[in-house]
Amino acid sequence: MDLKWLLVRRITLVALACFLAGSGLALYMSARDAKRQNMDLVELASRQLDLQLSRIARSTDIPARFPDWDLVSNYALQPGQCVEFSAEELSRNRSSCAGFDATSMTAPSWFSAAYRLLVNSHLSAAKPLVYRGAPRGSIVATFDPAATAGRAWATIAPLLGLSAVLVAALCLVTYLVVDRALLPARDILTGLNRLARGDLSYRLPAFRLAELQRISEVFNAVSAELQKATSERADLARRLVDMQEQERRHIARELHDDVAQRLAALNALAASIRKSAQTEAPPLVNEAKDLERMASDLMISLRRTLTYLRPQEIDDLGLVQSLKALVEQHNRAARGRTTYSIETAGEIEQLRSETSAHVYRIVQEALTNASKHANARRVAVSLTRDAESTEERIKLSVVDDGAGSAVTGSSAPLAGVGLVGMRERVAALSGKLAAGPLPSGGFGLQVEFPTSQQGA
Repeated sequence: MDLKWLLVRRITLVALACFLAGSGLALYMSARDAKRQNMDLVELASRQLDLQLSRIARSTDIPARFPDWDLVSNYALQPGQCVEFSAEELSRNRSSCAGFDATSMTAPSWFSAAYRLLVNSHLSAAKPLVYRGAPRGSIVATFDPAATAGRAWATIAPLLGLSAVLVAALCLVTYLVVDRALLPARDILTGLNRLARGDLSYRLPAFRLAELQRISEVFNAVSAELQKATSERADLARRLVDMQEQERRHIARELHDDVAQRLAALNALAASIRKSAQTEAPPLVNEAKDLERMASDLMISLRRTLTYLRPQEIDDLGLVQSLKALVEQHNRAARGRTTYSIETAGEIEQLRSETSAHVYRIVQEALTNASKHANARRVAVSLTRDAESTEERIKLSVVDDGAGSAVTGSSAPLAGVGLVGMRERVAALSGKLAAGPLPSGGFGLQVEFPTSQQGA
């Protein structure tokens, strides 16, 4: 539930609580009036009968006329009210009731039952009649339950309709007012969502309310600081990774130009010694062969090291051909168990050499992870340059149809050094990386970065 509906619901509950309190107050006042009327009637009847007993004592009245109920019954009873005298002698018991219009004082059955149970039993009034210390009986005044329930219903029934209209109007007005008042909250929520997605360029507008304006100022300041820190971090990562690639390229060139040449010369010298020894010193032939074989093995190992440090194809043939060679290398190693493919689109070769090296390393790591963990039948690499958007971007994806969920374990590449290295390179490219199991099965790696910061 959003804030708007929460406020509307709470205000509606407050309105209903006020209605219940008002209805309860009206019922209380109605019951209090009925109780007071019964007490007044009992008091009046008690005085009238007490006066009659006084006249009998003074011999101005005869005992046979006691109680003279006309003195009491002539009192104007309320509709539905009853008064009863219970004497010590049953023959002297008297009672009177006032009628009421049941059609005009009808309450719903549920209300009548609840009113009779909770309220009506407390409305009766009783008073003993004592004259000169001798009990003569008791006087009880009550109301017919239907009459009191009908009267109470007639009191609160108008409140029901009025309260329903007021509550509905209050909900509507509250909804409109709160909806308008919370318009800035939508902007704030939009800003938070965009900030959560990594869009640090979004800024909140100015608001009229001081509290919301303070939120806008803090949000914009935090976004600006995060954008600055992220930019500096990306620039630092780019410099570090670029320096690493440049250092690798320098080491590779030194090894190629110096050590490789020396190994080639050593291999040629070993071959020359072997040929000379065949005629002049036959016992040295095997040792010369061993020396020649050692030089060849060292040259093979050096080539692997040079490929790891800096694939020569990137500088000689370009990124696309290097990736195709890498894919073909994995196809040969898979021997038909897994098929690797690559698709490219756009001007990929215009990327600077360091960027090309980053892309190559990311694909290399992704294919290595797929071959080790995915157990897939197909692994597809896609590299495109999107020029349709406002900012040209490079999009790279490596998708397989293998055990996508299996690579999320503790020993998977997501938790290892491989993904850390990918993230560092993507950060150096000022891009975004997403990796995880696919809904359709398998595992996917998506990388996207702008070309505007790559010197393309």
